[in-house]
Amino acid sequence: MKTVYYATSNFIRHEGNLVDLSEFRRKLALTQEGSLAPKLERPRPPAPVQKPQLTLLPSTGKKRGRRREWAAWVLDACASLGVIVMTLSFALNLF
Repeated sequence: MKTVYYATSNFIRHEGNLVDLSEFRRKLALTQEGSLAPKLERPRPPAPVQKPQLTLLPSTGKKRGRRREWAAWVLDACASLGVIVMTLSFALNLF
């Protein structure tokens, strides 16, 4: 990595950045009255969106759903039994 040094002549000079508050207030008042800037039109509200209608079809895969439900119960039982076995083995190792 190479370090690069800059001379102060390369930096931005902040000259003339003082704000005259009376001039700013005058411009702000003119803007609010509308003589300095054109008035903006109010945005129109978006058009209402129609919701799509959903059609539910009867399920034909009841047999497959029962198998998945049974498999889920079996996996849940195995996980619960595994937690119980790990807890018992940890407790027995402490004594």
